[in-house]
Amino acid sequence: MNKSYFNESLLQDINDNKTQTNDYPVFLLPKPIRFWLLMIFEVLSLACSLILLYYLFIDRNLRQSLSNHVIMVLLIIGLFSQLIDIPFYLNYLRINYVWPPITISCLTWWFAATGISNLTNIVMAWASIERHILVFHDQWLLTKRKRLLIHYFPLLTIVLYGFIYYIIILLIFSCENMYAYEFDWCFYPCYYNNKSLALYDTIVNSILPTPIITIFSIALIIRVIKQKQTVHRHFNWRRHRKMVIQLLSITALFLFFNFPMTTLVLANACGLPNGATGQFEFYTYYLYHFVSLLMPFVCLGSLSEVRKKIKRMIIFRTMINVITPGNVLFR
Repeated sequence: MNKSYFNESLLQDINDNKTQTNDYPVFLLPKPIRFWLLMIFEVLSLACSLILLYYLFIDRNLRQSLSNHVIMVLLIIGLFSQLIDIPFYLNYLRINYVWPPITISCLTWWFAATGISNLTNIVMAWASIERHILVFHDQWLLTKRKRLLIHYFPLLTIVLYGFIYYIIILLIFSCENMYAYEFDWCFYPCYYNNKSLALYDTIVNSILPTPIITIFSIALIIRVIKQKQTVHRHFNWRRHRKMVIQLLSITALFLFFNFPMTTLVLANACGLPNGATGQFEFYTYYLYHFVSLLMPFVCLGSLSEVRKKIKRMIIFRTMINVITPGNVLFR
């Protein structure tokens, strides 16, 4: 999520010792509604993420399935948003300033809100590309060496790039941050004042992944339809159906909330004045939080094995409660 263009419009207000201009739009959705809506989804989403990761790690078959690895990565980096970005924002909605008002709070929030968000974009872009390999070119992954080069290495490289890049530009890059604790997101990190770096971060890390995800997801649908209609080539749809549906369901969620954000950021980068779209800006940034909040539920919906395990666990616990000595049914 890139808030720099949105927050930068308030820079003159800070210089003039103001907190808001009379002509700048105000988010009309009441803060209590924003707070409780996020809070409810935050609790449920965090619980769902932890349950999913538990089963994905302890079950050997699920853990070794190549198609699940990108899901595991998305869930893990999503925890940064659920445990850092959203709690900071909830606290800001509650008390109207960043707490605790110290440097590390802003740096941590910037990393979770921008770094992790853009890392999610890039991982999703790679997932949309890799799914073509898993479905149509699985012979490329038959040996351990090929799996290391084609599957593990790109995913590990992307994750390391995201963490190292944002640690460098937030902690090491030579510029002086202005920590405005009275503003959402502490205003914005100082590296956005560097035009070249801001342009690179906005285009490569924030905007570019969205068209990549869109193009390769549509291409996957087209290839699957063509393969099923081609009688001269064998295509095991039942074998690959789960992987295709898994990617498309996550992609649909991602694009639903991310496409408006990408459009807005691109428009701002091309010269659209901040505040020109009115309430659209506020709703776009607010609703983007639901990418990380709804992702675990979409992943759960695409993992039938995990759903079955959860159902068995619920049934087992229910039976234990029923047959417990002293239960009224057995008196």
